[in-house]
Amino acid sequence: MNKFRPPIVAVMGHIDHGKTTLLDKIRDASIAKRESGGITQHISTYQTEVKLRNNKTGVITFIDTPGHAAFCAMRARGAEVTDIVVLVVSATDGVMAQTKECINQIKKANLPVIVALTKFDLETRQPEMVKGQLVEMDLTPEEYGGQVTLIPVSAKTGQGIDDLLESILLNAEIMELENDTTSPFEAIVIESKLDRARGPLASVIVKKGTLKLGDTIYAENITGKVKALIDSNGKNISEALPSTPVEILGFEKVPAIGSIVTDHPTTISQDKITEVKNVPLDPDPDQPHLNIVLKADVEGTLEALKASFSDDICLVSAGVGPVNDNDIVAAKTSHAELFAFNVPVSKTIKNLADNEKVKIFESKIIYEIIEDIQSQVLKMLDPTIEETTLGEGNIIAEFKIEKVRISGIKVTKGEISKGDSIHLLRDGKIIKNTQVEGIHQAKNIIDKAKAGIECGMTFRPYVDFKVGDVIIAYKNSK
Repeated sequence: MNKFRPPIVAVMGHIDHGKTTLLDKIRDASIAKRESGGITQHISTYQTEVKLRNNKTGVITFIDTPGHAAFCAMRARGAEVTDIVVLVVSATDGVMAQTKECINQIKKANLPVIVALTKFDLETRQPEMVKGQLVEMDLTPEEYGGQVTLIPVSAKTGQGIDDLLESILLNAEIMELENDTTSPFEAIVIESKLDRARGPLASVIVKKGTLKLGDTIYAENITGKVKALIDSNGKNISEALPSTPVEILGFEKVPAIGSIVTDHPTTISQDKITEVKNVPLDPDPDQPHLNIVLKADVEGTLEALKASFSDDICLVSAGVGPVNDNDIVAAKTSHAELFAFNVPVSKTIKNLADNEKVKIFESKIIYEIIEDIQSQVLKMLDPTIEETTLGEGNIIAEFKIEKVRISGIKVTKGEISKGDSIHLLRDGKIIKNTQVEGIHQAKNIIDKAKAGIECGMTFRPYVDFKVGDVIIAYKNSK
């Protein structure tokens, strides 16, 4: 038995700065390609054995946390089980909004941090700028006299990967993380969901003790008996030791993210018990509010979506799993709209919704669900708001520069400028709202494009455009 357990490493950072791609390089996987829009929608935990240049090997448990602002609570829960944080910062973009959120969480948890300076293979890298930004955030690199290790890396070329892994294992050695296998079992729920075939599932990381098949376990107010343990490679195992990420089959209900799993009943106060379903809010009856029914694939995303809601929203019910007839009935009786994130909606349910005149908004990207809800709230609060069209264009081509998707645009009407709000239309329907991030004409960067001009445009937030789509630049006006 090893004296020390593997370190648990949370990988944090701003959206699209290369967290998941970096981890793919480490474990030679392709998780980033499987995520909708190339953005991490859920927390992913796995354990991998790494081979170093000195022919030594080490085991590291990684938690890949989403970078979108809506997942702040999920990232915070990731930090609860973390020994070391790898803060991913793009060498081209520097410290961004979610980077600052992560740094604040790291400081609150008082965790050791290693900065991975990603995309270092690009000619547009600005390492000194990034270092200056980190100093301003009280994360002073070692070369500036501070305590923070900063390692330039490239997931594309493999540069710096071995240095990063060696730094993680060196920090773990210094920390002397105890491999406590004999204490009472304790783990933390990192993700949970309701699987249509297997029932409630919970992904946990073991903190201490040993979890075995057949054990009776408790996640606060939920009881379970371990029917199966699946490791991060999808293999069935008979026991899970400290630092091991494992999926548990056998809970009676879906446990909440952040729940402590033990081998003995625990008593918690009633106000800390959160139910997955039927969580109505109490809006001010004198203020307008939007009633919604919310369904999501996993409890972590459900929680993140709920955390993004404004006071103008009344959550009639929320749950994980496919949309069912009870959801339609709940939406019908409460005059609510139904939002479904990454869950199936059967033809039968769609027909029922049509008959009951219930609107269902579906998406596999969290931005779209949030934007749809915000759009409905805006219409509810001020139905007199009208839009002024600034310009229109057709997407006539697509190309990539340094893995960034560029839309080839022919401006057909008016004028489109950097920073303009954009409707993306497909088959005459608005499928996404975004903004113009940049406009390129040949090798030049321009601020605006007039009718008749062909140019390249990038958008933020990310939008999955296609050739043939139409863009409309607009502004709101009374």
